Amino acid sequence: MNNTDQIKAFFSMFVTQFPILLVCLAAVIVIVAKWNLASRGSMWALLGFGLTLILCIAIPVVQTVVQSWVIQNVETIAQRASFFAGLSILWSVLRALTYALLLVAVFAGRSASPSAPRPPLSRNESTRVA
Repeated sequence: MNNTDQIKAFFSMFVTQFPILLVCLAAVIVIVAKWNLASRGSMWALLGFGLTLILCIAIPVVQTVVQSWVIQNVETIAQRASFFAGLSILWSVLRALTYALLLVAVFAGRSASPSAPRPPLSRNESTRVA
C-alpha cells in the first residue's frame, strides 16, 4: 500500500467519523462553558464525549497504519482477518466505554428521591387527568 492509498484510506475512514466528531466537539465546548452551572455529571459527560472525540481521530489513524503493516507483514488472509477482528473488538469495547461514561453522567449527582414534591393537582387538572 503506497502513501497515496494510505491517505485515501485515512480520509475515507475519517469522513465517516466526521459527524460524530462535530457533535462531540460541540458537546465538549458546551460542557466546559457551562461547567460552573452543571452537576457532578459534567465530568462524566466530558470524559464520555472526550473519549469519543479522541476515538474519532484515533480510529482512522490506527486503522490506516495497521492496515498497511498487516498487508506488508502478515502472510495469510486468515491471520489478517483475525488481526482486524481483534482491532474491531477493541474499538467496540472503547465505544461501549464511552456509552457507559455517558450513562454515569446522566445519573451522577442525582438523589434517589425527587428533591421537591410535586404540588397537588387543582380540581380542574384532576378531572382532565381522569
